[in-house]
Amino acid sequence: MEKQMRILVVDDEAAIRESLSEILIEEGYDVCCAESAGSARQQVSGPVDLVLLDIKLGSDNGIELLREIKEQRPFLPVIMISGHGTVALTAEAFKLGAHEFMEKPLRLIQVRACVRNALEAVKLKNRVLEQERARYPRPLYKSGIMKQLFGQAGRLASLKEPVVITGPSGSGKELVAHALHYEGTRREGPFCATNAASMPVTLAEDELFGHEKGAFTGADRQRIGCLEKAHGGTLFLDEIADLDLQIQAKLLRVLETGTLMRLGGTQPVQVDVRIIAATHKNLGRMAEEGTFRHDLWYRLCAFVLQVPSLADRKDDIPLLASAFLAKSCAEMGCVKKFTEGALARLKSMPFPGNVRELRHVVTRAAVFSDDNEITEQAIIAVASTSTVVGSSSTAIRYHEFDYRTARERFEMDYFKAVLEKAKGNITAAAAAIGMAQSNMSRKLKELGLR
Repeated sequence: MEKQMRILVVDDEAAIRESLSEILIEEGYDVCCAESAGSARQQVSGPVDLVLLDIKLGSDNGIELLREIKEQRPFLPVIMISGHGTVALTAEAFKLGAHEFMEKPLRLIQVRACVRNALEAVKLKNRVLEQERARYPRPLYKSGIMKQLFGQAGRLASLKEPVVITGPSGSGKELVAHALHYEGTRREGPFCATNAASMPVTLAEDELFGHEKGAFTGADRQRIGCLEKAHGGTLFLDEIADLDLQIQAKLLRVLETGTLMRLGGTQPVQVDVRIIAATHKNLGRMAEEGTFRHDLWYRLCAFVLQVPSLADRKDDIPLLASAFLAKSCAEMGCVKKFTEGALARLKSMPFPGNVRELRHVVTRAAVFSDDNEITEQAIIAVASTSTVVGSSSTAIRYHEFDYRTARERFEMDYFKAVLEKAKGNITAAAAAIGMAQSNMSRKLKELGLR
């Protein structure tokens, strides 16, 4: 059953409130009313999907109330109503984010059309948000250290203050950033992500702040930067330690003033954005060494979340591995499961690449295991190929081949490496990978290896 949309009517004239209420209730909406700015402030923090707001509220100012509503709920649509609107007032209302402007006396057709259009926009945005949330599944964990981490993240989710997420590469820092965004009051806004390590210094300013048309050769149109795209939401700035010092100074200004200047621009742009930064480096030490700005570090360091390595949360490995296996099997159209021995082997492995490395090992096991059960021997086999698959500039890109060809090439590379490590001794090689010598001899014969 579709949710009934709730509309707040804010007008100091009782006749207008009653008339609009009757129209909207007949259209099937849930309606609540407010006769003053104070009453409206209390109700707008609740479950309201649309506001109809009179520009004159007795001694109150509808434009100022619009400003407050947009600061509190940037994506809540507001339709302004006025019996004495001017071009200047209309322009200011639209600048503050008003969805539409209706002139008194109100016409029935106009009210129905404006309300319908505004709520359709709300429904469309909600569908987009649900699709975005579906792309980022909830984190999987049962270890105490992760429960503590996400408990802390839950307390910080609805704040506007920046957060720094630290931890080793591949440990899941972006997943924590998603939780901070989607569990907080900014979940209705955009979640934008960019990586400072992948941005050349010459392009970093343009990437973050954007530019005006004609700002430099080739700038044939205006470009909106990541900070502006994230207005009303969150910007996840990964590997912030690699950000150029000059860009750090400009980022600090955004944090302190809430404004930015596009390249080639002459007027500051107001932005409401929360910065979540991530790094695997020690920013405090970098600030002491002069390779990261002290003032930016002090502005960022109020809240720091430390993501543990996978070695510190081994109880989560079976849960994560099973989820990765289910995803791989769904993509391949098959059903496979781990044996207890395989899960025990996974828990005993060091995984210096953390969750990212675990995912790769599980994916290889799913692809190259013949049976529906993935055994401990299968895990040993695919784990020991981590220095073979894609580790050098000449490594084979297995995903570019069909399944049969990729598997043949993989087996050839794998058994060559195993034999080389055992210096050609088949007995020692078979023992090293937990394979019966007779089975290994047969496999070597099939591959034409001696």
